[in-house]
Amino acid sequence: MNKLNVNGQMVEAIYREEDIETIFKPLLERWYKMYQAKKKRIIVGLAACPGSGKSTLSLFLETLFCALYKDVSFQSIGMDGFHYTNQALKEKQLLNEKGSPNTFDVYKLKEYIIKTKKEDCFWPAYSRIVHEPVENEVFIQSDIVLIEGNYLLSEESPWNEIGMELDDTVFMYVDKEILKERLIQRKSLSIGYEKACLFYENSDSKNIDYVLNTKRKANVEFTVK
Repeated sequence: MNKLNVNGQMVEAIYREEDIETIFKPLLERWYKMYQAKKKRIIVGLAACPGSGKSTLSLFLETLFCALYKDVSFQSIGMDGFHYTNQALKEKQLLNEKGSPNTFDVYKLKEYIIKTKKEDCFWPAYSRIVHEPVENEVFIQSDIVLIEGNYLLSEESPWNEIGMELDDTVFMYVDKEILKERLIQRKSLSIGYEKACLFYENSDSKNIDYVLNTKRKANVEFTVK
């Protein structure tokens, strides 16, 4: 059990020992060997549906990697900093769809990935306080960079251009009923249960279907129970 700061909240990361030994540690060894072979920064994409626990897992993998390997640095970062601003979403009439595939600046994300391959740089992050992307929040400087996000493996344009820039790709499956329960529970905290159920049907469920229906096959795919 590990307590991790996920989007400003302390979260207990609890994973089965079997998953740690048979999935997570082999993944980290894979990336370690990949970096050792290339001798330059590698960028990995971890994709999964909304509510899968991508942010928690990516931070857990970062913590575990740093405990196992001392000679190579590892850093995880989310893609939420590449949301369009609320003002831009209003202008595009997309504010009510925030979080859907077309509410991200995909070309900006691609530009940052390409830049990060060549040099250390600052990345934007998403503030859960002001609910806006904030520029220059996270300094990327590690040997292995793990990016997590819903749509990183989508084959639909322009998202399909992201997958081409990644050195390795991973997809995590979680049962859809578990996703539904988590997402409604999460949203209920701010808008109440009935509205959360409606939001799930109108937004979250559609984003889940988009992820599953448009994804290309990742280099590594696994299921977390």
